[in-house]
Amino acid sequence: MLDETTIKSSKSEVEEFKESLVWLDIKDELNDLAKRAKLEYDLVGEPHVDDSGHMIVPNTSETLIHLGEIKGRRKAVSYFLNIPDILLQILEDKKDDTRREPSD
Repeated sequence: MLDETTIKSSKSEVEEFKESLVWLDIKDELNDLAKRAKLEYDLVGEPHVDDSGHMIVPNTSETLIHLGEIKGRRKAVSYFLNIPDILLQILEDKKDDTRREPSD
C-alpha cells in the first residue's frame, strides 16, 4: 500500500508559487516541450516519401515505440503542469478529512 502523501507546503505557499516568476518560467519551458513533442509526433507518425521516392508508412515496431515515447513525454508534461493544483487538492482533501474525523 502506498504511504499517505505528506505536503510540507501550506496552501498559501503553493498559491504563491503558482503566481511566481519561477513557475511561469517552468510552465513556458514545459509548454515549449509539449509543442515540440506534438510536432515530432506529427512528423514521425505521418506517411512520407523517402529520398528514393518510396512511400514510407510509419508502422514498424521501432516507429510505434518512438510514438509511444513521445506520447509519454506529452503526458508527463501535462502532469507536471498540474502539480501545483494537485498539491492544492491534496491539501483541501486533508482539510476536509480532518473536519470529518470524530474527536475523542
